[in-house]
Amino acid sequence: MANLINKLNVLVKSSMHSVLGSDIDTSARRGRSSLHRLGKNIDQDITALRDQINQALDAEDRMTAEIAAFQREIADWDHQADQALTKGNEAAARHAIRQMQLQQQRVALLESDLAQHRISTSELIQRVNELEAIVAEARRHTETAPAEHDDAFTGETLSDRLRHIRQQVLERTPDPAPAVAESDDIDVQAVEDDLARRRARLSQ
Repeated sequence: MANLINKLNVLVKSSMHSVLGSDIDTSARRGRSSLHRLGKNIDQDITALRDQINQALDAEDRMTAEIAAFQREIADWDHQADQALTKGNEAAARHAIRQMQLQQQRVALLESDLAQHRISTSELIQRVNELEAIVAEARRHTETAPAEHDDAFTGETLSDRLRHIRQQVLERTPDPAPAVAESDDIDVQAVEDDLARRRARLSQ
């Protein structure tokens, strides 16, 4: 999901520069971004981008909840490892430690993905806010100086470009979440080190 939002953000930015020019902020203030250049469906396209932002924020909530669930499982495996050692069952303690470390790896991956997702979503929000400001300025300019309006523009509008990139990016299958290989990704020594620390702590 983070990769999709990042791709969308990059393409929105590049499309704005491609259609409106490299000096977007200046052109917005001066009113050079005509409504014809923006496209007649620009409002619907902005709404669609806002919907995508809302979906991204919902995805962040789901990821946060998933991380919290994994952290509860980590705490439970941690407790089980202590309980097993207290009873002298080192095999059960090793199993609990292994499961705890697997969950910790999953949490680390999810937290990294969530952090990138938040950065990309924040950038997309900024880009859409900027686009809304450009549209508002173009409309004000059209009302106050209609003679300068770019009526002759017949190229690809920003609306056309935005619609195309949404189809290009958002209809793709999302990248699968990184998987943790249970048989390979846990260092046996890490389990033994954890076990030794627990023995020392519980023996005090």
